Amino acid sequence: MKLTIVWIMTAIIIGACNGKPKDVQADPRSVAEAIFDAAKSGNCQGLAALVDTEADSDSKRIAQASADKASQEEFQKYFAKGKVSADPVISGDKASVNILFGPDGTREETFEMTRKEGKWYLTSF
Repeated sequence: MKLTIVWIMTAIIIGACNGKPKDVQADPRSVAEAIFDAAKSGNCQGLAALVDTEADSDSKRIAQASADKASQEEFQKYFAKGKVSADPVISGDKASVNILFGPDGTREETFEMTRKEGKWYLTSF
C-alpha cells in the first residue's frame, strides 16, 4: 500500500513538473490578466512584449511602465486592482476585453487587442 502511494505521488509530481508554461499571449483574457498580474507583483519587465508596436499612447505607457520608478508606481496604482469583467469578444484577429481598473478597481474600460502571428497584443484602451 505504501509503495502504491509513493508511485502515485511520484507520478503527480513528475506530471506537474513537466507542464509547459502557459503562453500569456495565447488568448486576449490572458494578456489582460498578465497586465494586472504585473501591476500586482511589481514585475513590469515583460509588459512591452504584450503591447503592439503600433498601439495608442495609453497602451504604450503600459509598455513603458518599467522605464522609471514614477511610471511603475503610476501603472501599479491604476492596474493592481484591475480585472477582466466579461468574456472577451473575438472577431477574427481583433478582440475586445472589458475590464475594471483604477485606484479602486471600479473604472470601466475596454482593452482592444490584435492577433499577429498567433499572439495577442494590446493595441488600445
